[in-house]
Amino acid sequence: MEITAVSKTTADALRSGGKPGNPILPGINKPLGTWWWSVNKKDWDNYLNFAQQNGVTEIYFSTVDFSETTAGFVDKAASKGIRVFLLAGSYVWISDRTGFINLMSKYTQYQNTVSSSKRFAGIHLDVEPHQDPEFQQRRSEIMQQYIDFVVWVSSQYAAAGNIDFDIPFWLDDVVLYKGQNRLLYEAVISEATRVFIMSYRDTAAKMYEVSKEEIAFSTSLTKQIFLGAETAPSAEGDVVSYAEEGKAYMYSELQKLGTLCGNADYGVSIHHITSWYKLKN
Repeated sequence: MEITAVSKTTADALRSGGKPGNPILPGINKPLGTWWWSVNKKDWDNYLNFAQQNGVTEIYFSTVDFSETTAGFVDKAASKGIRVFLLAGSYVWISDRTGFINLMSKYTQYQNTVSSSKRFAGIHLDVEPHQDPEFQQRRSEIMQQYIDFVVWVSSQYAAAGNIDFDIPFWLDDVVLYKGQNRLLYEAVISEATRVFIMSYRDTAAKMYEVSKEEIAFSTSLTKQIFLGAETAPSAEGDVVSYAEEGKAYMYSELQKLGTLCGNADYGVSIHHITSWYKLKN
């Protein structure tokens, strides 16, 4: 079954970061997204209202349920000026695409049977090669399989809407991409509609510092890039997350990204909705 293509109007709205007049987190004035992992259905309205009040323009919604329940969520978010992307990911897909193909079959059927206000705006993939238990022993092989997967997805599902990828900020491995040796982050940015850097640091300066090469390369391709902020406590230490500092501090830091990023076409994404909601003021 053919995937319903995203309209030019929708694509333009995605690139511009939302419809005119959509409220944005004060001082950022950029597209603002958030990851939506494992939220109890009874809490959906509270979190959606929070997202709207904080200027969220897009949600990356994790689900394997393509029922009317999901359609209702997407529709309700749309009524609040928020686009919803299907959030999914497994490192297993890098070497075995079966699970991803099955998921996309359900996604395709869903997209072709619901009304426009209930459709996902695209797919948001959190496929992290370093989660493979054999990553340290087989790093170069796994990274090559990863970029091959990214290229395949971008080609095979070109009509699926946006095809976005989350990546860590350290993807400096050299891989074979379209017959040439390329830095891995350059290859992913070249293929994806947008790339979301997991720039998890607790100051704007550090978020920019770990992402500046990716920002520069995206800018050279006139592509939009997102910088990610973490709000959940991290086992890697408090430098990774805004969990210790709270909302007000995080917002003030995110406002500084505009000066640091200059003329780059960037957005901000916050991980994730439940920890952000519970973050101290």
